[in-house]
Order: sequence, then C-alpha cells, then structure tokens
Amino acid sequence: MYKGLAFASGLLAFCGFITCFGAFHMLNKIVHINGNDILAMHEENVKLSSDYSDCHNAYILDDLDNLHLTRLELFYMKWSVVLSILYSFAVMILIRVKYLSNFDINFITSNTMMLVGALLTMVLVIATCRLNELTLFIEDWCNDVLVYNMFFIALNTSVAVVFFLIPSCQYYFELAKNQAF
Repeated sequence: MYKGLAFASGLLAFCGFITCFGAFHMLNKIVHINGNDILAMHEENVKLSSDYSDCHNAYILDDLDNLHLTRLELFYMKWSVVLSILYSFAVMILIRVKYLSNFDINFITSNTMMLVGALLTMVLVIATCRLNELTLFIEDWCNDVLVYNMFFIALNTSVAVVFFLIPSCQYYFELAKNQAF
C-alpha cells in the first residue's frame, strides 16, 4: 500500500510542479504602475488584442484603495510559487528514489519536508484566499484559472506533507517499540 501511496503522491507532485509554472506565468501578468507611469503608458499606445485565448496583462495602480494587490503581496505570492516549484521538485526526487529503490527517508528529512510543506501550504492558502477576493484580470476565467492553480498547488503540497508524515510516524513508533524492550 505504501508504494501505491508513494506513486500517487509522486504523480501529484509532478502535476503540482507543472501547475506552479502556470501560476507563476499568470502572476507575472500582473503589472504594478505608479501614478507617474500612467503617462508613459499612454505614450506607448498599449493596445489590447481582441483574442480571448490568452489573458491580458492586469495593470494595478499603487496609490488606490486596498482593493488590489500591493507590490509586497504580489512579491510574496511569486516567491511562494517559486518555493513551491523547488519543494515539489524535491518531493518528486525523494518519492522517486523511495519508489524505485529500497531507500528509506530518514527522520530529519521527513520532518524538515513536513515543516516546510506545512508552512508553504499555509502561505499558499492565505494567498489564494486573498486572490479569490480580488478581480485582477478583465476576463473572469483568467481569475478563476489563477485561483484554481494556487488551490491545486496548496492541495498538492498538503498531500506531500501527509506523505512525509508516514515515515516520521514509522520512525517514532519503531523507536518507541525498541525502547520498550
């Protein structure tokens, strides 16, 4: 059963790895503009195409209400997605090694991956809830794609945390059994 769980978790980590790139691409389409840069934009004649197959850039003015993302929030969201890329890649490598050989994930590695994954999941869920409140893009489906990608990444990260909980519990119960004798 554990090999099946490892295979499913590895497949989900791979899907999360690919989804991270899509979410990062969508977050890069959000552009912050200062009040002084508006005139420069009009001079460049920014034209939106009528093609609805791709999301257009979202331009956010900094000096408005709290209805939009701040630069700092966007910066944190981008870096949490980048850290998710690295985390899901590490999960894929560890699960692949565990699945294809008799390699055991040690206690320190599993606890570290659980801690990093739990923190990353919390940050991603908070960021996704914040994104769900806002309308960043003109097209509604672009907003939905970004929110669903972020939720999917958070779900995959939490599944990886549960996967690393199993070796940690096995090590703990094995240690408790050895100390009982």
